[in-house]
Formats: sequence, C-alpha cells, structure tokens
Amino acid sequence: MAVELAKKLHPSGFTEMSAQMAAIVAYILEEDWTDPGLAELHVTSDGFVLGRQAGDVGCNAWIGSVQDLDRNVSNLLHVADLTPEERQKWEELYRARVTDWRNGGG
Repeated sequence: MAVELAKKLHPSGFTEMSAQMAAIVAYILEEDWTDPGLAELHVTSDGFVLGRQAGDVGCNAWIGSVQDLDRNVSNLLHVADLTPEERQKWEELYRARVTDWRNGGG
C-alpha cells in the first residue's frame, strides 16, 4: 500500500507542492525525493513542527504550526483522491514517523 501512496502523493503530480511539503511527505512515506531530506519530524508541546534534515544535528528546520501542516496534508490527501484504506495507511505512517510531544512524545 505504501507504494501506491508514494505514486499518488509524489510531488511530480502536484505542480504547486513546495519543496518543504515534498520533504515532509517523503519522510512520512520513507521515500528519498528531496535533498536534503528529513530525518525526523516533531510536533512540539506548544503545537509547532520542527524537522531535522539528514546530516544535521538537532531539529533546526522550522516548519510552522501543526494546524497549518494538518490543513495542508488534508488538502493534499483530498486532491490525491486516496481511498479510505490509503488514508488509513497514511494516518498509520504519520503516527509512526512523527513524534508528537503534545501527547508526551507518543
């Protein structure tokens, strides 16, 4: 299923997708679409998103608010026309790959 998600969500299908969003999607899907790619994503306890670029020390990439990320991801999943099963798989991958410190890091 992850292969199908990667095909549907690949940046080449979305001319308006930013490099930052491409890196986020690639990280969650464990793909290598950007250089540098992301090696970690964290939601801080106060609702902001930080990333660590591959090869960097610490989460120095300021991404923005989790509300903005959630809205952008929701819009992407909608226009990508994912099946309910693909949406569920995305949610599972997101929860597994993104550390959310609003919930104690789980």
